[in-house]
Parts: sequence; C-alpha cells; structure tokens
Amino acid sequence: MPKISINGTELYYQIDGSAPGRNLVLVLANGIFQRTEAWEPLMPFLQGFTVLRYDMRGQGQSAVAEGAYTPELHADDLQMLLQALGIEDYHLLGLSNGGIVAQIHATRRPRGLQKLILLCTTPRVDPLIRAKVASWQRALEWGGTRVRLQIALPWIWGRAFLEAHPEIDSPAALDQMYVMSPTVEAQQNLMTGFLTLDDLRPQLGAIHAPTLVLSGEEDLLFPPHYSQEIADAIPRAVHRVLPRVGHVAALENPTLLMQEIKSFLEVTA
Repeated sequence: MPKISINGTELYYQIDGSAPGRNLVLVLANGIFQRTEAWEPLMPFLQGFTVLRYDMRGQGQSAVAEGAYTPELHADDLQMLLQALGIEDYHLLGLSNGGIVAQIHATRRPRGLQKLILLCTTPRVDPLIRAKVASWQRALEWGGTRVRLQIALPWIWGRAFLEAHPEIDSPAALDQMYVMSPTVEAQQNLMTGFLTLDDLRPQLGAIHAPTLVLSGEEDLLFPPHYSQEIADAIPRAVHRVLPRVGHVAALENPTLLMQEIKSFLEVTA
C-alpha cells in the first residue's frame, strides 16, 4: 500500500489508471471523515482517467499526527504530495472539507491546476455551521464515535436518499460506518482544525482556474447558498444544484454527479 512521508506525517495514496508522469491527473480530496474508499461509486465512470485519491492526515490509512488539522495544513500536505509524486498537470475535485482545502490550494495559483470542482462545500464557518460541528464534538466527547455518527446522520444524507434507503439508519450500517471512521483523536483534530476556517471569500478572486461549484439540493450541512457564495467570489465560476441530493453526492447519485463532472471536463459521458 503506497504511503509517503511529507510535512511531518505519513499519507496514504492510491493512483488508478496510467502512471502520472506528464498525464493529466484527476485529484480527489476527501470529506472530513472520509477515506479513499468513499470515491468507489465514481470509479467505474472514470475509466480512461488517471485518478489520485489520498487520505488526508488522520483519515483512513494515513497517520494520526498531533495537533489541529487546519485547512491550511491540509493544503500544504496536498501541495507537497503533488510535488513528491511528480504530478505537473491536474484537475482537482474537493468534497466538503476537501472542497475547502481545494479552495485554499487554488488561491495559491498553482501552475499545474487546470480545472477546479468544488462539491458540497463552504467558503466560511458561520454561526450555524459552527453550532452543527460543535454538536458533533460534544457527541464524540460524551458518547464516542457511534453517537457522533448518529448525531451527524440527518445532516449528511438527503431526504430522498434516506427515504429510498432507510437501512442507512440501521445498526448494521452504523457498524460499517464505525469501522470506516477515523480514530477519536483524529476526529477531534479534524474538527478542531475545521473550525479555524476564516472567510475565504476575499481570497477567492485570485483563483484563475475554470471552476465548477456543485451543491446538493437537500444538503442540510452546507445548503446551496454557501456554494453560490463561492461561485459569486470566483471569476467566471459556474454553480449548479444537484436535485434530490444531500451532502454525500458521490454515494447518493454518482451517475448524475459524473454527468456534471464529465461535461465540465469536456469528456464525453
């Protein structure tokens, strides 16, 4: 399993398709508690792409480093990972917290970034988002990972998806999510770091890459108006809303999501 030591930690990564070299790579940046496996529903649609998936610090098979994992720190990790792997030209797709990291990365105007896709994310932590995440922190503190998962569930999944898949709220599904979750220490570091986020909107005008911003119509964690704020701040960015989709678009409707992604990347679906 490929791992690389960078920026004081060890990151797990996975490359599907041709070796990067000078190939154009699609880089996938995880949501806050995700791991590389969360992108599996999209992979059948990405035949012909060179895809880099990686676990951010504290996630999946990456190391659990000490301290708060701030968005800026994650962005430093991403930049160093791309450099270490020799990836020169790439598209970047970031989901949720990964979308925040992608915004920060893009404001640094990296030479190799060709196109940017921001999925179900936010440019800022306002009082409502802070209260949501604080409730997850208290749930983790008082009841551990299982209680945190139960508290987070209605904020994550869209109404249409939950109606079609009520088993998501079953003990078996909770057991599976528990197994895939980061350690308690990593969750604490991830949430503490997330809550340090400043308002990125004043910086987003520096992004020069063509940008697609996607939001879920039924996303209660980061409703579509946050994505519209991002699109308003990035020159020539386009915002599209995915109907009947919550926060976990890659799992809830991968076909619809990939139609939008492939259209934006100018690849025939």
